[in-house]
Amino acid sequence: MTDNKWETFASTFEENNNYVVGLSDIQAVKDSLSSFSNLGNTLELGCGNGTYTTCLLNSASKITATDLSEDMVAVTSERFKATHKVNAEQADCFNLKYADSTFDTVFMANLIHVVPNPDALLDECLRVLKKGGRLIAVSFTLHGMTLLNRLKLKYRYVKTYGKKSSNNFVLTPEIAINLCKEAGYENIQSKVIGKHVKAVMFTADKPC
Repeated sequence: MTDNKWETFASTFEENNNYVVGLSDIQAVKDSLSSFSNLGNTLELGCGNGTYTTCLLNSASKITATDLSEDMVAVTSERFKATHKVNAEQADCFNLKYADSTFDTVFMANLIHVVPNPDALLDECLRVLKKGGRLIAVSFTLHGMTLLNRLKLKYRYVKTYGKKSSNNFVLTPEIAINLCKEAGYENIQSKVIGKHVKAVMFTADKPC
């Protein structure tokens, strides 16, 4: 297995990630996401099987959960079939079908550090955000991890998913801030969370 064909893992994606990352550090991310409030009409990019969509349910008025993979969208749609708050759709994060200034919040988890052009991704997020709207993003990273924990993570990752994509890069708070500044966001904040496996979480606003 040389490529990350995520759709292959749609039915076991959450179980796989719990093993690769570890339950405690995934819970740290979930807890941080659950602390947000008043997200309004929210667009999620790269929703996967809806693992982190659940963290937004209490704070968003509506969630459009999107993924490039049809299989992932199908799993997410089935997962949230009991609620009218979540609508799962297939979408390309670089060429979204939504009109300018549509969403109060755009959220993405574990996406920006694996796409070929993060600048274009942030530009598209800015386009669909309303003035004053917020971008929330989180990505697991090797930044800040001990060498031993890096080696353990790499072993679990390769065992589960195979070799990483060549697009993958190590996200840091500084890189996240710079990417957002260059894209035209303001009120940018970034931090590292997690104990053994780290994640960079950042927020930024579209200027009013």
